Amino acid sequence: MIRLIAIDMDGTLLSPDHTISEMNKQSIREAQAQGIEVVIATGRSYLEAYEPVHQEGLDLSYICINGAEVRDNTGNLITGTHLLEEDIHKVVSILELHEIDCQLFIDKTVYAKSIQVQIDTFIQLAEAANLTPNVEDIRKEIESRAEQGIVQIVNSFDPILEDHQREIYKILGTSFNRENLDVARAALNNIPSLAISSSGAGNLEITNVNAQKGIALTALARARDIPMEQVMAIGDNYNDLSMMERVGRSVAMGNAPKTIQAACDHITETNSNDGVSVAIQKVLQAQMSR
Repeated sequence: MIRLIAIDMDGTLLSPDHTISEMNKQSIREAQAQGIEVVIATGRSYLEAYEPVHQEGLDLSYICINGAEVRDNTGNLITGTHLLEEDIHKVVSILELHEIDCQLFIDKTVYAKSIQVQIDTFIQLAEAANLTPNVEDIRKEIESRAEQGIVQIVNSFDPILEDHQREIYKILGTSFNRENLDVARAALNNIPSLAISSSGAGNLEITNVNAQKGIALTALARARDIPMEQVMAIGDNYNDLSMMERVGRSVAMGNAPKTIQAACDHITETNSNDGVSVAIQKVLQAQMSR
């Protein structure tokens, strides 16, 4: 029996146009009506995750920033796990050395040095899902986030690092140069207090080693007195693996890389074809027939 479902956003719950399909919404509501808790598990900051979910009228809890934050359905912070101060300058130095763009995740805000850095991030996410990105639509979405203050553009990270060094949840590195990313990843992996993952081939997601989706989901399930055998996770990329390894039912999206699919118990449809809904309906139908 499944009592808790964790769902990734980009490439999973969200369609290629970054909306939530009617089928996905309906299935989430059906699961909730049957007493199953549904939680978002994403690399996005809280506001980046909350806006598209709230706009569709869904009432969910959130595991954000790859597990660095857990928030309830009203947005209240339950737990937060920051990067260690001594690691932050090491990470930024490694990324800058290899000409990898940085973004800093602090509380509900993402700091970047240009709008283009954010645009490139979402282009890479679309490409990771084997989609052709609509660059103009992505630009409009990022500009809207900047207007709302969800994303803040700064000339230098130095004042941010000086004033908020103890508050950084995640550093996201993005580049179209895969070789530079691989070299940086190898260097970052030598720092034992870090967790290095990615939500696409063009990025590195760097958090505290204790800030991972799987760790946060395990803690949430424990707080709800739900065994991990009764948890399902649905995702499409490497930052979802820590969930997949811990849950009783792991589901890879049809658009996920083959290595992710091989690591999961089940493979559902793509995010273009309501893959989340299909995965949830299989569980609901199985549990209703018992």
